[in-house]
Amino acid sequence: MSPIAHTGKLSGEEVERLFAATRAVLAEWAGRLRSEAGGAFPGRVTAFRPEMAVHGRFGAPCPECGAPVQRIVYAENECNYCARCQTGGVILADRALSRLLHKSWPRSIDEVA
Repeated sequence: MSPIAHTGKLSGEEVERLFAATRAVLAEWAGRLRSEAGGAFPGRVTAFRPEMAVHGRFGAPCPECGAPVQRIVYAENECNYCARCQTGGVILADRALSRLLHKSWPRSIDEVA
């Protein structure tokens, strides 16, 4: 599923799939963090964990398909995603960089990999 998909435009089946996936990932990570903390207050709190598939891994290979992880930068934030797994191979436009590169901006992951 695209990281920028508008949830209001998802089909009922897609909403159910997203809901189930969100619950599963949250439960998995809550369990991991509780286990790591061992009942104490967690000492190392960070959003970037080596076990995460693509979060914070721009340029690294996707653990599922091996394609380089892409990113969208907006203001002081960024969103990482796998173009092959999440957007059908389409590289999503980044406001600043895609405007700068215009025609040189790659349109698919195959132009990058």
